Amino acid sequence: MKVGIISINRYSKHLNYGAALHSYAFQHYLDLHGIDNVIIDYFPKFMEHYSLKYPFLSKQPKEQLKRSLFWFFNFFPNIRKYKKFENFFKNHYRMTKCQYTEPVLRNAQLDFDTVICESDVIWSPHSTGGFDNGYFCNMPSMQGKNKISYAACIGYTNFSEKRQERFRALLKNFDAISVREIQGTEFTQQFTEQKVYNVLDPTLLLDAKDYQDIIIPPKESNYVLVYNCLKNNRKMLRDAKKVAQQKNMKVIELSVYYNNFYLNKVKLSIGIEEFLGYFQNASYVFTNAFHGVCFSLIFKKNFYTYARGTKDSRVTSILHLLELDSKFLENDEELPPIEDIDYQKVYRNLERERKNSEEFLFNALNQTNA
Repeated sequence: MKVGIISINRYSKHLNYGAALHSYAFQHYLDLHGIDNVIIDYFPKFMEHYSLKYPFLSKQPKEQLKRSLFWFFNFFPNIRKYKKFENFFKNHYRMTKCQYTEPVLRNAQLDFDTVICESDVIWSPHSTGGFDNGYFCNMPSMQGKNKISYAACIGYTNFSEKRQERFRALLKNFDAISVREIQGTEFTQQFTEQKVYNVLDPTLLLDAKDYQDIIIPPKESNYVLVYNCLKNNRKMLRDAKKVAQQKNMKVIELSVYYNNFYLNKVKLSIGIEEFLGYFQNASYVFTNAFHGVCFSLIFKKNFYTYARGTKDSRVTSILHLLELDSKFLENDEELPPIEDIDYQKVYRNLERERKNSEEFLFNALNQTNA
């Protein structure tokens, strides 16, 4: 058996840590179970007019001037960060030799018998500029292969009737279907007669020890970590500062918001290995990102996560499964007193979800030999 993994990873706007790490984790997980696999180097259509290295040169019709100025001021940090990301993919991904666009992948000769559409917002038409055929195995090159979705995410589910019918048709490509969020699982089940399974994000299939070989520890110690992603949350920053003052610690912020420098020590250009190191060594974590929650859980940190609008279902879903609902804060909520998380209880729940996820995945993979 050989598996081809397709997802949003190398080509993700904003040099996204979570996007890089979920595919790394999934590949590593399959390796640990002796499954031959490769990540398909897929360049999705939504990236066609976006420059990862020079974002301010991208064609961005909405708020073009504002975004261009933002990225221009991030020019040198982004260059450093871009190089670190490329080195990570070179050193820690096992990818196809060929880079595929959708037209090229459509009729390619693929040397694997199973395709797994893996994790993140691959089924969100709002994130991918409409449904992407590559993320639904909707290509002649994938006919006759075992086709699996693992932890796909839909995100915002307010679909038009036309989009609902398209979604229903695309799901017919799959031999086994799983979705990452509870809400997304329930939504998807309305459009297929197959059973839709709820599974964990690939990063949560691994333990802290499984990331140890790639972690670069920070020079700093005794700090409160803020992972401030896609939406500059000033309430979260104030809460982190409050806790840091109470505990006689400093605040370290991982973000692209250079304008927060007067509040915190802002790390604009860290690589993926450094990102993991900052989570591993943090005393407390404040985040508004799903993968910020995941790595807080993996490294067993006391944390709070903050609302970010339409993207909150992925966070509330995993917190609910692990009985950590109280760790999600709306932005008008007062920060409760910090209490230690009972990670023995959390990991009992996590091991249950890991078992369910593994059972789905290996049952789906075994269809190849059925």
